[in-house]
Amino acid sequence: MRVLLLTTSFPPAVNSAARLFYELAQGLSRRGHHVTVLTSIPDRYVAERKPWYRRRPYTRESVNGIRTHRVAGLPIPKGIPLLRGVEHFLVAYTYLLVGLLLGRHRAVIVYSPPLPLGLTGYLLSRLWRGPLVLNIQDLYPQTAIDLGLLRSRILIRISRRLERFLYRRAEAITVHSPGNREYVVGHGAPQNRVHVVPNWVDLEALRPGSRDGAFRATHQLGNAFLVSYGGVMGFAQGMEDVVEAASRLRDYPDVLFLLVGEGVARSALERRVRELGLANVRFMDTQPPETYAQLLSASDASLVTLRKELRTPVVPGKLQAIMAAGRPAICSVPSDSDAARLVQEAGCGVWVEAGCPDRLAEAVLSLHSDRALAEAMGRRGRAYAEAHFDQEGCIEQYHQMLTGCRKQRDSRREHAKLP
Repeated sequence: MRVLLLTTSFPPAVNSAARLFYELAQGLSRRGHHVTVLTSIPDRYVAERKPWYRRRPYTRESVNGIRTHRVAGLPIPKGIPLLRGVEHFLVAYTYLLVGLLLGRHRAVIVYSPPLPLGLTGYLLSRLWRGPLVLNIQDLYPQTAIDLGLLRSRILIRISRRLERFLYRRAEAITVHSPGNREYVVGHGAPQNRVHVVPNWVDLEALRPGSRDGAFRATHQLGNAFLVSYGGVMGFAQGMEDVVEAASRLRDYPDVLFLLVGEGVARSALERRVRELGLANVRFMDTQPPETYAQLLSASDASLVTLRKELRTPVVPGKLQAIMAAGRPAICSVPSDSDAARLVQEAGCGVWVEAGCPDRLAEAVLSLHSDRALAEAMGRRGRAYAEAHFDQEGCIEQYHQMLTGCRKQRDSRREHAKLP
């Protein structure tokens, strides 16, 4: 089956969206599908930039055998929420124009956010008379409303209608946790079309490794109790809590926070660290996947954070990676997040309520003082990942979903031909 994947992130970007849809593309190809990816020319979350990307509004290439078409984004500032919203609609429109030139595909799978990209997928799937599969990761517009990024009643109303429209029109919707399924069904999606498929991990690429490997030597970390964060530092992550927790632990010379990645909040975080005069916080740019795996192995604990205002049950993808690497997670998220439930169910770390830097500091100290407990949590996390987050098992669900949707459509067509 010819399948088109729509996602704004794809390698060489190294964020979770890029990884998931790259591995999905590879997995579907192994199952006999002919996969095409329509994505953006990366301008962030890239460890190694290709200079020629900057000179072209459109390009196509093969990414390890996956046909990939890329379009350039507009130079819109990432830190202005209203302009980010405008960008989402412009991206959807651009993808639609390019998608129309790619020839007919039998199915379309869309990564959301951005939510308007789902509308592109819907229009293409209608034109090609194939199923639309929505992979809902962050629940927009609710996330933007919770964070105060979307306040206009008119824009909220438009976004809600778009959300409900897409939920009702998609042949299948995938979400990564039960709480997300409840939300999507509660906002208009038919129950029988919403499937829970966890955000998987490559259990071979991410394995428990030596704490005292090359990463510590290369970055001169010595024997510090290393608390790492790897990922986006944006509106939703609540990284301010991490800096404030680090300030509470300034008198523990062997505790070091290493924050790896980029995002609109990073400059403010660096400024706050300088204001507080913290020597126990370091920043590092986005790293390639193999180095990220080394970072997790070198860590004594790893952070998963969300802002306290975020009321959606999202599970950040980095949590599964931490579990696969056999390291304990320190999870600072709202109590109604499925991430909190997952940490407690798996016994793979410590959960504290978001917005409580004192409790976050206490959680770090609890693992700092009991290394045996930290190691046990890491082992439980790895075991849980092996049982629930296997890449091949999760991608097989997409294969079965596409096959089922195709059969249902063919059956309806045959039924319609009957006298």
